[in-house]
Amino acid sequence: MKNITKSGYIGIIATSLSFIGLIIIATFYDLDINKALYSPENPFARFFDLLGQLPSYIAAPFAGVILYHNDIGKTKKKITFFKLLSVAIIAIGCYMAVDWLWWGFVGENIAYPAIYITFFTIALTSAVFFGTIKLEKATAKKLLIFALFVLIVFAISNIIVQVMKIIWARQRFRTMVDIEKNAALLAAYGKDFEGFTAWYKPMTIFSMDLRTSEYVRLHLALDSDAFKSFPSGHVVAAAAAFGLILLPDIYENLKKHRWMFTTFPAIYVVLVAISRIMMGAHYLSDVVFGGYIGFAVAILARHIILRKVMKPKLQLTVNKGE
Repeated sequence: MKNITKSGYIGIIATSLSFIGLIIIATFYDLDINKALYSPENPFARFFDLLGQLPSYIAAPFAGVILYHNDIGKTKKKITFFKLLSVAIIAIGCYMAVDWLWWGFVGENIAYPAIYITFFTIALTSAVFFGTIKLEKATAKKLLIFALFVLIVFAISNIIVQVMKIIWARQRFRTMVDIEKNAALLAAYGKDFEGFTAWYKPMTIFSMDLRTSEYVRLHLALDSDAFKSFPSGHVVAAAAAFGLILLPDIYENLKKHRWMFTTFPAIYVVLVAISRIMMGAHYLSDVVFGGYIGFAVAILARHIILRKVMKPKLQLTVNKGE
């Protein structure tokens, strides 16, 4: 931690204090905040709910393209292997993006959706591939570290969140609201919100009399993600935008605008977090943990890359110049 500047320490302290403050509020008012903000038909909520995972869908094709334009490996076989792997990453990323766009904005209104999704996946993959075919080697090489950084941040933060979802098994707010499809469940299992659990009580450790195997089965029949509230996967996906913090370290002319590469992702993450609460998918504590996990992983990964990858390369360049 020797290379952290004074402003860096101030940022760490401010971030830590804001996290603690929000979690204290969530500890006492999680359920009340959801009751006050729940509005699943709100245009703002629906818009940012749909866009919440956008950075993660952009990340894979972008990283794949950068990997493709770098000849990774010392032998022809290894280079070919990484080329094919890069194309696969691009194709999978484009498929996930098209699938997300289709079911988010089109839905089941058009017959044979698989045909359309396949067609647009091929079209988007081709556009990404051929649209960057003239990318200069020097530019691609410079962006390679950034592409790997984004993939690492996205992968690690999502693994952490998915493991926590299994351990906490927290019930979503939307499954406890008196809407038509939940009416029978609510009538059978008592008054509303009895299934609510505090964020600091993981259900694999703490027991709950209400949550019988039948209770779980009936809720999962209505919502397969009924017990995956904590932390928010949408928000951690949105927090992949914090991967932008490495760009000022790669491009010297961006250093004076460094604040933008933290501020704009933070605003985006906050908007997505609010939308997820309004949709009844998450509580305040869910989105706070999701956002801060993504941010913390990005900060830690940046620190490691600067010390272990970029600094040694810079030092090697300087030595060669001497």
